[in-house]
Amino acid sequence: MINKNLVGRCGHYCGACSIYRACADGGELLKVMGKSCPPDRNLYCKGCQVVDETCWPYNHCKRRECLDAKGFEFCYECDEFEKGGCEEWKKLAEGHAKIGMDLRENLLFIKSEGVEKWLEKQDKKWICPSCGKPISEEEKCYQCGAKLR
Repeated sequence: MINKNLVGRCGHYCGACSIYRACADGGELLKVMGKSCPPDRNLYCKGCQVVDETCWPYNHCKRRECLDAKGFEFCYECDEFEKGGCEEWKKLAEGHAKIGMDLRENLLFIKSEGVEKWLEKQDKKWICPSCGKPISEEEKCYQCGAKLR
């Protein structure tokens, strides 16, 4: 089932986010991520499309703030995107490239093919080859322990 809440407005696939996976799956990843959660926040996330004041990353997403201020849904709508992206987006994209997530490619796919096709593609990509369960950007599968990178 397609979950449109997992579409990051910057091109991020929330289904592979460690915070989202910890909240959705629980288990060992929840314990690990819970230790990193700021003391004034609960570890809570249902995807970037439903970010509110109760989410851990609420006050930390400069892209969300920028897009809301400009009235855009996705970063590809901004003139800066055609020039390679703003500095905040570039930093984010560089970090995501290290885990095999190309934010520019993702946004261009969303723009040309639509959110549903992109989500179908991402749902298939971010699956553990050993156990077949959803994985996060971490180096191992927190469901079966298989090394991913």
